[in-house]
Amino acid sequence: MKIELKPFQEIAAREIITKLNKAREDVKSGDFEAIILAAPTGSGKTITLAQMIDYTFGGGDGISARPNTVFLWLSDSPELNIQSKNKMLGACDELPFHKMVTIDSDNFNDEYLLPGYLYFINTQLLGKDKLLTKEPGDSRSFTFWQSVANTIARTPQDFVLIIDEAHRGASATDRNRTTIMQKFIVGSPTDGLPPVPLVLGVSATPQRFTDLLGNTNRTQRPINIDPEAVRLSGLLKDLILVHIPKSKVVGDLTLLEDAAATWKRYTQEWNDYCVKEKEKEIIHPILVVQVEDGTENRITRTPLEDVINVLERQMGTLVLDEIVHCFQDSSDLQISGKIIRKLEASRIQDNPSVKVVLFKTALSTGWDCPRAEVMMSFRRAEDPTSIAQLVGRMVRTPLARRITTNEVLNTVELFLPHYNRDSVEQVLQQLRNPSDGLGIRAETTAETYLRNPSMTKVFEHLKTLPTYSVNRLPQMSEIKRAMRLAGLLVFEGIDQDADERIREHFLDHLKILHDKYNKTIVDWNNMLRAGGEIEIDVTQVATGRMSITDIKTVRLTLSEENIEQLFDASGRLLAAGEGLHRSYWKKFQNPENPNEAKLELIAIMRQPETFSSMENLAVKEFDASWKKHKSEIHKLPASIRARFNNLIQQSGKAVVQEWELPEQIVERKIGDCWQKHLYSDTNGNFYAELNSWEAETLKEAMNAKDFTAWLRNLDRREWAICIPYELEGLKSFYPDFIIVRKSNDGLIVDILEPHDSTRIDVLPKAIGLAKFAEEHGNKFGRLIISRKNGKNWQYLDMNDKLTREKTLKLSQHSSLESLFA
Repeated sequence: MKIELKPFQEIAAREIITKLNKAREDVKSGDFEAIILAAPTGSGKTITLAQMIDYTFGGGDGISARPNTVFLWLSDSPELNIQSKNKMLGACDELPFHKMVTIDSDNFNDEYLLPGYLYFINTQLLGKDKLLTKEPGDSRSFTFWQSVANTIARTPQDFVLIIDEAHRGASATDRNRTTIMQKFIVGSPTDGLPPVPLVLGVSATPQRFTDLLGNTNRTQRPINIDPEAVRLSGLLKDLILVHIPKSKVVGDLTLLEDAAATWKRYTQEWNDYCVKEKEKEIIHPILVVQVEDGTENRITRTPLEDVINVLERQMGTLVLDEIVHCFQDSSDLQISGKIIRKLEASRIQDNPSVKVVLFKTALSTGWDCPRAEVMMSFRRAEDPTSIAQLVGRMVRTPLARRITTNEVLNTVELFLPHYNRDSVEQVLQQLRNPSDGLGIRAETTAETYLRNPSMTKVFEHLKTLPTYSVNRLPQMSEIKRAMRLAGLLVFEGIDQDADERIREHFLDHLKILHDKYNKTIVDWNNMLRAGGEIEIDVTQVATGRMSITDIKTVRLTLSEENIEQLFDASGRLLAAGEGLHRSYWKKFQNPENPNEAKLELIAIMRQPETFSSMENLAVKEFDASWKKHKSEIHKLPASIRARFNNLIQQSGKAVVQEWELPEQIVERKIGDCWQKHLYSDTNGNFYAELNSWEAETLKEAMNAKDFTAWLRNLDRREWAICIPYELEGLKSFYPDFIIVRKSNDGLIVDILEPHDSTRIDVLPKAIGLAKFAEEHGNKFGRLIISRKNGKNWQYLDMNDKLTREKTLKLSQHSSLESLFA
């Protein structure tokens, strides 16, 4: 692949390959198969499929290539196909340009689809009156249906139909399109088309596609991408901020000017960030403006002349290609002497000149533009679902990662003057829903808070404190993590010998294990003989009676293919994709018996002790390399630093990290106004909605003579201080308040957590805080869990040795009552 996949994308691509291989076996028996990929909004389904196609044509670690496979990519939109094809061109290594064919009525007249090719077609070309489906004549030898039927007849196991956005085909209001989609699934005898044996349906909401398959005899093989994995990956924005006027007096154009001013602010923020972090390209945000439908005499009822005037007051003169439109029913426009070119939705992202896009509804499909950061809608509040779908296409992050230093850049803003609060709430609820929405924050009011300028010394001190990363990315084996770290150190020019050095350490350790097994395991040399033999049990069954008459053990000579398969499996067990098994063979091979080293490694990896021993060594290697080069890694640009930090987070354990706070945060502007917060508006204010316990705790802390500052430690925010604890697995605990106090020796930082002691998580969190105190208590002041008992407050300070020891002795079923008492 030409691009680096997120872990969940790689996992999904491999799972598709696995299920395709199983489905092919059943197709041999005449079965029909459907693989259903549930890919949430923003998960990068096209990139996942690109990896799957690359694996199919070129193979991969543990994956055998099937270069004669034929892929047919079916959607209901030409724009979707253009977008998908462009992404494939930018991602695939094993699929050259000339083997990606967009089928149209003029260029296709083939007897069958060619092996090793990926074809794109849309349902709009396959109606009864379309050229591709008309009976053959002078200009055409085959209908498209015949071409597909001939391909199935030639290679039923190697013809894969990909149905993109499968849910739309399954429930389209256009009955003709639904029938066309169904023809591929159930067949069409009148067209000479049998059912396609292998179907791969891809959808953000696959239930309707599943319902369609429910009436057929297809075996269904579901694959689900976890929406939480998508959110944690940084592919989606963290916050959707919706602006609606509090008064009907506020006009459309006033709100449009606010939207343009917001775009201007985003433009400056992105420019500053990209320059500071030395990004390859500057991100240029886009303002999308949704206008009303037109009439017989007007392209739209929205006054475009006024729209342009308002925009140019904030954005400056908009020259050619800086403002474009995606109206389906027109070409270039001329408004107030200004040419507004038509630009297909699929081409917006790749045109860096575009600042403003005018559209009606076209952007709801066939459009993927991570640069779209601000939207203004002149349309009425009649279709909250369509607005939610539109926003779902706007929440991609431009750099495909979360920006840790500036929460503004993780936000998308919508201006909806014609939506009442009930309609907006419908939109927000749908966007917040993790099952059929985006599962991310969506608010109607928020404030950007900068670092409080009077707290510079406090921020410097907080950088020295620890926090934890818990389950933010899928786990990676320790061996693979260590080798990936070494590879990155080499690639970034930090340590050119890192990869070679760590391979040598691993290979030497494998040889030590080999020598140990050779001495301690009696039949070591007979486990896999140098000639490549293996023991199997042969069961003899008496004919007719079907009764077992004898079982005897025989030795069979492994074929070259068998040895290679077992050898590759050993390599995958060590560290999939890193080629460590090949390195072992190169170092220890016997030229007179090339298979000896392979069989040796196979035998080594069959011992239960091997993997854990190698993993323990890998942890030491990783930690040593990280400690040695940490300062150099921190000096790298954010995009590269993020790749290193991902390795830290993929240990599958709670990983301690230095606490990094952003330059600014975005938070709801609700609740009471508070002072001396670490982040504040221009007046030094911070707004927070606190419950009674939280408010009392904070006021008491602020009344202390040594009080300096405080931080609302917001739940599950990337920058919030996190403490791991155990409750049916590893969890994240975000204490409510960070309190900073002054002392003669400098600054002291407390953690305060007022907590209802009747909750099931109170003891696990207390134990987690106690363990945190054991490791890091010397860097903090008080580490407190508190509760209110009647009118009195009771406190447990885990930085108190006696309290901590008592807490750690409690079991999960014990009570904290004795400690509070």
